[in-house]
Amino acid sequence: MEIEDITLKKIKDNIKKTDFYDAYVKLLIHENNKISDEELKLLFKLSLLFLNFGDQNLKKLGYRIILNYTLIYNDYKPLFDISINLGYIPISKFIEENHLDTSRIENSFFNSFLSSYQDNYKEKNIYLSHGQKKLIKFSNETENNLVLIAPTSYGKSEIIIDKVFKNIKKTICIIVPSKALLAQTKRRLLEHKLANKISRIVTHPEMYKGTEKRFVAVLTQERLLRLLQKNSNLKFDLVLIDEAHNLMKKDNRATLLSQVLLILYKRNEKTLLNFFSPFIADPENLKIPYANYDIEYERNLESIKIENYFVCNLFDQDSRMYMYDQFFNKFLKISDIFFLNEIDILNFYSAKKNIVYLNKPKHIEDFALELSNIKNETKLINEVKNNISDFLHPEYNLLRCIEKGVVYHHGSMPEIVRLYVEETFSSNKNLQFIVTSSTLLEGVNIPAEKIFLLTTKIGRAGFSKSEFKNLTGRICRFRELFGKETGNLRMLMPQIYIIKSKYEWESANPRNFLENKARIDLKMEDEVDNLLLEENIDKLSNEQLEKLHEKLEYLENIEPDTVEVDVEYVKSRIAKLCYKNNVVEFDIKLNERTLVKNLSNKKMTIVNDSLSLINLIYEVFIKDINFLDKKGKDFVDGNRNFKRIEHESAQKFYSKFLDWRCSSASYKEMIGYFISYWKNLPFEKRGHVFVGKTWGEQKRNDTDTKALYINLNIKTESQKINLAIVRIKEEQDFVDYSLMKFIEILNDLGMINKDFYEKLKYCSSDKRIITLMKNGFSLELAKCIINDEYSDLINIDVSNDQIKIHEAIIERMETNMENKILIFEIKYHIHY
Repeated sequence: MEIEDITLKKIKDNIKKTDFYDAYVKLLIHENNKISDEELKLLFKLSLLFLNFGDQNLKKLGYRIILNYTLIYNDYKPLFDISINLGYIPISKFIEENHLDTSRIENSFFNSFLSSYQDNYKEKNIYLSHGQKKLIKFSNETENNLVLIAPTSYGKSEIIIDKVFKNIKKTICIIVPSKALLAQTKRRLLEHKLANKISRIVTHPEMYKGTEKRFVAVLTQERLLRLLQKNSNLKFDLVLIDEAHNLMKKDNRATLLSQVLLILYKRNEKTLLNFFSPFIADPENLKIPYANYDIEYERNLESIKIENYFVCNLFDQDSRMYMYDQFFNKFLKISDIFFLNEIDILNFYSAKKNIVYLNKPKHIEDFALELSNIKNETKLINEVKNNISDFLHPEYNLLRCIEKGVVYHHGSMPEIVRLYVEETFSSNKNLQFIVTSSTLLEGVNIPAEKIFLLTTKIGRAGFSKSEFKNLTGRICRFRELFGKETGNLRMLMPQIYIIKSKYEWESANPRNFLENKARIDLKMEDEVDNLLLEENIDKLSNEQLEKLHEKLEYLENIEPDTVEVDVEYVKSRIAKLCYKNNVVEFDIKLNERTLVKNLSNKKMTIVNDSLSLINLIYEVFIKDINFLDKKGKDFVDGNRNFKRIEHESAQKFYSKFLDWRCSSASYKEMIGYFISYWKNLPFEKRGHVFVGKTWGEQKRNDTDTKALYINLNIKTESQKINLAIVRIKEEQDFVDYSLMKFIEILNDLGMINKDFYEKLKYCSSDKRIITLMKNGFSLELAKCIINDEYSDLINIDVSNDQIKIHEAIIERMETNMENKILIFEIKYHIHY
């Protein structure tokens, strides 16, 4: 075997039988007192061999050995030399500044030369790795469609922002997967030193007037589709797609994203598409075969961080902690303690900042409360508690957790409170644990040293290899790793704990999970489930071909002549509006006749109250509508939630909910309304209150397949309040993402009173509040700053939906003792 042909795969079985492997294991599990000098020499010799002549995996193994040695023996010279050689400049510079004799460096020509060499990698007061610098150069110099692939914390967000300012004279759209990322991206744009050069940032479809020559749009795919539908001539020069791996998923949002990209390309074939993702195995998978664009790509293969994986099965006789060595696929015992529960493990292994992952919001809150029950009270967090208490309610479970150093974070929390929790956890050293779900996967940046997975499920399925890699990349971020105050090279080896807990599915095997997701020689493959990305349609089943045709037909009815495919276009205005508003709850074409018939029975109607509106939605979009596909199954997941409006009790509830919305009710007021509404229900109806699958505990009758209800009669007042908080968020999402589509259609058909429509959409008919909400402000903040107290610091142009806010408003809000959550939020909207 030639020395250049050495690979981990070829030698690992043989190497397990050598003295090297015994020494390697001792180093790995920190039995350094048992390692002889001869063994250390052997480790060094082979690590250098692997680093210089081995394949990529052997190079990682060699680097891991040097890294372990450095952290165990506090001897930083080997890691300094290796990091210089590998181009890991942030490491070498950190060692130079914190662990080497600075006088020796200053007086040595060679070390002075090295220090100067490292300064070539300095940018914006931070040191980049060779790989990071290469990514930036690629992004700056490539003038074609591109894909940029790099691990979490490698600066993709900064590259996106810089890309905007390098193309500031063009029309630019940044597509983000969530409203939270929308707010964060807007904030990053405003924090840039050249922010004053942006003529306009559009974050809502109705902010665009059609007269703008250049602007920056930051939109989800849903908002972008609405913008394109309202402006048939709108084109973009540059489109930046963040978290681009979402394009390959199977869900409706992935389909919509690919449809939007096809519309953009159809309108302007010169549109440059830039895709950004932490993991994509084959960039060619991002090409949509119905658009003829090529892509160039740059992938970062650096492994600055080497993960340490640990596993414990609390339901096994052997509930001790084991380390998983991903290089040799071995489990190594590191503890003789038999752990009894999840709390014991966290108490024993937790760091100053920890992430605890769970899949369901209910499990997240339950475990956060359980964890907080055994922790001591923390200090200096009364202000945080008071802010959340005043914003929501003093009985909110999160407050009980915060006072014990625990916070939780999931999709059923109010958006701004979730952002505030992220910021508070990041900035407050007294908060030790954040218990969270997959909401952490998309762009959430928080400091944490360790992550504990108490389940390996994400949604209805298990983690894919790429999802697992993305989640584990959320700890030990470069900002903390190399920060002046938080810097610690031990974070080069992030610790990931896989715990089979009471929240895990019964058949789960944590060891098998690690072998299938973390083994170093696993081939990373994209899971391309979006049929619109499938180039070879010959391999599709008849059912898949039928679904693909439905998606193409849907696209053509949204934007004719986008793809070359024979389709049947709908003819009625109501069906066209259903396509325009992305109605996916039922087959539009199949139900076109019924829609036309239902509408004709109500064509003279103009509604101006909530109950009439809900009834009209039922009469037009639910009555006699077929919600099944051709095989008799639900046409789409979730359509039953919308179909519930056929029931009189649901109609009454949603009419009440829309009334609260129209009255500009704050979150705190909405909680009170919910509690009052439940209290006034008849006793027998309080025994079966619908809360959905996330919070459901019982079935209404024997025919139900899922537990979607709770018995309010056995709930404490505090439990009701916490249920109200999560249900408000979920019902708001239902209105925004489901009901509002049908309200828009009825409004376009002239069937809703104008003032009533604005109250439905913006929770107010006040033009100033509407303008602020179009610009991304929450209702609570909008109501706060239209007060005369701030009139000299804010200019609201309602005719152009533009605002200008002086940064002094922050100081005045603090003087006026406004809730700190609102002060935190306004910083997302000001360049200061």
